[in-house]
Amino acid sequence: MKKLALFFVSVLLLTACRNKIEDKSIKYDGPKTIDIVLLEELNLNATSDDLINYYSDNELVVTVTSNGVIKGKNVGEANVTIANSENSITLKVIVSLFEEPTFNFGASTDEIKNIYGEPRFNYGDSIFIYGSGNEWYSYAVWEMDFFFRNDEYIEADLYIREDVNTRLNQFLTENYFVKDTIYDTIDDVLTTCYIYLNENNPDEANLLLGKLFPAGRYDDVCLFYTAYDNSEKRSFKDIYERNRNR
Repeated sequence: MKKLALFFVSVLLLTACRNKIEDKSIKYDGPKTIDIVLLEELNLNATSDDLINYYSDNELVVTVTSNGVIKGKNVGEANVTIANSENSITLKVIVSLFEEPTFNFGASTDEIKNIYGEPRFNYGDSIFIYGSGNEWYSYAVWEMDFFFRNDEYIEADLYIREDVNTRLNQFLTENYFVKDTIYDTIDDVLTTCYIYLNENNPDEANLLLGKLFPAGRYDDVCLFYTAYDNSEKRSFKDIYERNRNR
């Protein structure tokens, strides 16, 4: 009887081991569409009892390591496949030049902190500065500033590396509509400001973007974002001057 019991225990153990080996499912809890910025890395965190291999169908845009870490090499899109001997999952990876600031104008300082965390520097409750010398989230952007009036978010500035200016121009052309060009001198440097709206028809637009290059004493690019209301009947130069002299 003891030998028979041991036999059944052995059979059960062998069956359990076989079932575990034959589990070829892939466990992946992330999104099927992934957004990253240029040179950002992200671990896919996929697991399986079977050996996993990773493939990118466009390694000029997205590479993936044998451990499942993707990296945005260039702006564009690629499909990354997670596969074992029986199953596969395909993800769409979109690489952007940079992440734009929130357009939730009117948000409070606390709401901005909930999105971006504590600023690296701040001037009272009127200016929050992120980046500027510390390790930042993006290759292209080295500083992001938020401006407030009466605890309401009114404008965001981004400082962007000059060496991505060509790709930045392409991004702006694809996503915005240029409406005016203003020339100014900032810190004794001749600066050009291109004014964009998020709609071609000013009556339908609610966002204004200005591109300053070069950004005063910096050789890089400054983008500023602010709410836009065409019913206010102000010229783009008036809006620019308001931001210039805030």
